[in-house]
Amino acid sequence: MKVKYLDKNFKKFLLLSGTVIIFSSLLLAVLVMIYYSSSIFTYNIMTLLLMIVIILMIIFFSLSFLTIFYVYKNKEVKSKFILNVSKIGIKILLPIIMALANLFKINKSVVRRFYVDFNNITVSTIRKKYKKEDVIVLLPHCLQNADCNFKITNDISNCKECGKCTIGDISRVTREKGVECFVVTGGTAARNIVKKLRPKMILSVACERDLTSGIIDVGNIPVIGIVNERPHGPCYNTCVNVNLLKEKLDSIIK
Repeated sequence: MKVKYLDKNFKKFLLLSGTVIIFSSLLLAVLVMIYYSSSIFTYNIMTLLLMIVIILMIIFFSLSFLTIFYVYKNKEVKSKFILNVSKIGIKILLPIIMALANLFKINKSVVRRFYVDFNNITVSTIRKKYKKEDVIVLLPHCLQNADCNFKITNDISNCKECGKCTIGDISRVTREKGVECFVVTGGTAARNIVKKLRPKMILSVACERDLTSGIIDVGNIPVIGIVNERPHGPCYNTCVNVNLLKEKLDSIIK
């Protein structure tokens, strides 16, 4: 049964890989034909078209940069056009910037943190309030004290609120607000919860990498992200500013 499953995936991989190779070969063949049958006039037209494409790219990237800078600096934007252009721009620029950061050995967490901060601004600037039943809070399991014997990933109410980690404080806050709160073991678990509940707003605590991928994955569902603090290193006895989390909840709940 396992072999069949792997064979099925392997066949899909081969099909997609073959499609890419065939498409690339056809494109190469067309370019070769154009190269050998073209006149100087055709070369000039192709060069002109290439220049126009590059100019349009420069205009788009410049406009995206200016709107992103404007939104980030002012923290509040009334123009929907500027807001929408900045959101589209950062979605396109992010993978390019991440690739450049990787190329030049720049810490990618800096880029991801900026993306989370920028996303929070674009969500907050709309100033929309949600019913408590439409909001969920997602927490990483590394917020729980590593020595704790109580399993809270299935049910946060299993927390005994001993004070050794911030889970207890967050549990109290979410109970007071009437908001569902989930402790997840990773991105897949978080996505499954979102898919099942389909909330209208998510407040999520995680590291820069998980927040960035999570915000992108949920698509049109707005997310406010809070980066966790990691005094003992990643994924071990992390913590979060509970007062900040409470303030964020107050700002989005009716």
